[in-house]
Amino acid sequence: MKPNNTTLFSSILFVTLFTFLGISCSSDSDSDSNGAVENYQSAIEEIPLIYHMSFISRYAKKLYFAGEAENWELADIYSHEIEEISAEIVSRGEMHDGINISELMEVMLLPQIEQLEEAIDSGDREMFIDRYNVMIQSCNSCHEASDYGAVKVTVPDINPYAQDFSAEKDS
Repeated sequence: MKPNNTTLFSSILFVTLFTFLGISCSSDSDSDSNGAVENYQSAIEEIPLIYHMSFISRYAKKLYFAGEAENWELADIYSHEIEEISAEIVSRGEMHDGINISELMEVMLLPQIEQLEEAIDSGDREMFIDRYNVMIQSCNSCHEASDYGAVKVTVPDINPYAQDFSAEKDS
């Protein structure tokens, strides 16, 4: 059977891409790989604050549903993701219109995450819910302090994700 033009073109494109990928991934010196790391770090620093905040918001909602379902392993994953993103923002020295966003996050959010992680570690659902609510209040206070009071975070009431947050049952 004779291949059609689309199949032939796809095959050539596939081989070409992998050839270039192989060439670009090979390195003759450590300085080339160091340059790639520096370019990656530089690219991360260029990511706008709102991009990071959108991930914090998403993980905070998922954290809530995991904790509410007493899936402490999953809640721990999401709390650590929030903590890592927040720490990245703090390390960037993020300023916006003369307001030190990094400092606000360090003082207002990171301590609340630590408190929330204590609740997760204890497996106490009521403590988790209380501390989650305090974290949400802290987020809103930070938004007010940074002149973004229009951004009002709430405790989610509907699971918008195609994800089961329940813990696995022991057999």
